Amino acid sequence: MSNAYSAQNAVWRQRLVALTTRLSDKDLGKHAGGTDWTICGLLGHMAFYDFRSVAILMRWKKAGVVPSPLDIDIVNDATRPLFNAVAPSEMKRLVVDAAEAIDVAIDALNPELLSRIETEGKPFRLNRAGHREHHLEQIEKALA
Repeated sequence: MSNAYSAQNAVWRQRLVALTTRLSDKDLGKHAGGTDWTICGLLGHMAFYDFRSVAILMRWKKAGVVPSPLDIDIVNDATRPLFNAVAPSEMKRLVVDAAEAIDVAIDALNPELLSRIETEGKPFRLNRAGHREHHLEQIEKALA
């Protein structure tokens, strides 16, 4: 089943796959322009939020849509060293696996649950494309 988010999520997932395919280990160690993040760390950041979104959707399917608060700055600061420590080849696999997993989960949502998430699940992002676009542009800029 597809929905309003499917096509755009797929486009940016494909761009993610294309980018990770061409990244070398050296590329993954580069810093992403003026941030504390390496490219590997940004990929880990993306993977984390996609996997987190899969977990939220699984919970919401069972228990209904309820808030799932998160202190983004604390989570990002706490996870950055972990993401930078993951082997580059493993991180490339994880970020693609995470993107595929959340896209499949979003595509499988029935219309009723999708509608509830859109109205009650804020700030949950069904449009994963925006997050991918932002970070892929950061990575492309760092590689230029």
